[in-house]
Amino acid sequence: MNDAKAPAALPVILELATLPREQVGPFLILGVDKVADGEEIEAAWAKRLIWARKGLIRTTLEDVNWARDMLNDPDRRIRADAASLNLDTSDGTLRRFGQRHGGKNNEAPGCRPMDLEPLVLTELPLQAVPDVADVRREIVPGSVPEIPPAVAVLLDEFLAEPPDPWDLAASP
Repeated sequence: MNDAKAPAALPVILELATLPREQVGPFLILGVDKVADGEEIEAAWAKRLIWARKGLIRTTLEDVNWARDMLNDPDRRIRADAASLNLDTSDGTLRRFGQRHGGKNNEAPGCRPMDLEPLVLTELPLQAVPDVADVRREIVPGSVPEIPPAVAVLLDEFLAEPPDPWDLAASP
């Protein structure tokens, strides 16, 4: 066969199940921080609205408007913060970590990634997988005593003296 004329393999496209907007949450729909103020929310809403109208994102106009309404109402915002996915915790730990180590305002990163050499599978020795029946034959079960040794000792100690039925301290 001529491999040069073989058709190229097509890419595999996976369709993932979409989450309801209540689970995704308004923060992720609009792409804003938990601590975003009104101006940031309005700017993100306007940008997502344009993208949704042009079909650049899969989020519907209804979901974009819902997210804006949720974040503009203080009570609903608190409930959404507790019940939906968020980019960060309320104290901004991830944001501060990113600013500290990832650079600020698209600058160079503040840290250098480690260059770890990947483990090459060809360097590992190949070993045959044993047969399940052979492994089961090699396992020798231990003997289980009929009466555990601790029970015999406890019974001997308890029955060393006959119990006094009138002793109130011994009764439960």
